[in-house]
Amino acid sequence: MRKSSLFIVFTLFTRAILGQQSDSAFIKQISNEILTNGKAYENLRYLTKKIGARLAGSPGMVKSEQWGLKVMQESGADKAWLQECMVPHWVRGGKDVASAFYLQASKQGINVSRIQKELDVVALGNSIGTGKNAVSAEVIVVNSFNELERRSAEIKGKIVFYNYKFNDAYVNTFLSYRDAGQYRGQGPSRAARYGAKAVIIRSMSHATDNNPHTGATRYDSNYAKIPAVAIGLRDADWLSEQVKKGGVSATIKTNGHFLPDTIGHNVIGELKGTEFPDQIITIGGIWIAGIIVRVHMMTGLVVYKLLKYSGHLMQSGISQKGQFALFYLPMKKMD
Repeated sequence: MRKSSLFIVFTLFTRAILGQQSDSAFIKQISNEILTNGKAYENLRYLTKKIGARLAGSPGMVKSEQWGLKVMQESGADKAWLQECMVPHWVRGGKDVASAFYLQASKQGINVSRIQKELDVVALGNSIGTGKNAVSAEVIVVNSFNELERRSAEIKGKIVFYNYKFNDAYVNTFLSYRDAGQYRGQGPSRAARYGAKAVIIRSMSHATDNNPHTGATRYDSNYAKIPAVAIGLRDADWLSEQVKKGGVSATIKTNGHFLPDTIGHNVIGELKGTEFPDQIITIGGIWIAGIIVRVHMMTGLVVYKLLKYSGHLMQSGISQKGQFALFYLPMKKMD
């Protein structure tokens, strides 16, 4: 009995090892295919340079859907199609502008002048515009939500500037991005809770330029919707230092608003398995980008990875391994 039990355990252990070796060899096969025959960077270049901005509901969204379908078909999918769904339709509505104002004494200290400085800003996606009239108020700088809570009595009637910087302790830049992202997503409503008139968000980037990096915010329905903009890093540093020197006020004019939801499409590619056609493996992500310039690496990289994996799994013969792969690029979750 002991010999039989030992033999069974040894057999199972051997099979497990062989199974792991087989999986490792197959993963290596996929890796080799990617490294030697990869087209993913070219796909990324085309998406960001040729198609560019692809905000939900925009003409760029339609172009990106058709391009994605074509690439999925060319990558070797057994079947590829567009799945209709409803998507939100927020529009920027015009150029976003902001200015800062502060007092500066002359070198002789006799005269005081009111100085105006233009700020490089872009409205956050989904944010409400200021309307016909701009919003003007004193700027208060807070470096964290904890500071916002401590100074909540000072917020009413002011423009809150969240000067939360990327955490350089994170080796993975995406962890820094996720960490800072809470200020873009939650910041406007948390400031509105205490009566803020508008919000400025430090751009979520390690870049050394002054180009503002925008994205989407999410309003809490319990509080007023207030305008919100992202500010370039150089202007963010200047504004922070200027507030320390003395009072600074700002004027913000944005035009964002929502149009009725419109029709968009998920792009789906399918590989049919030969042994287990009813077992499904899914890979997916979002590829819209609410930007005003033609390059957006963040969402473009999602598509880069999806097309890289889909194309190379097809080339590596995963369907011959008896598996089913579905590649799903959602514009918005289906209701």
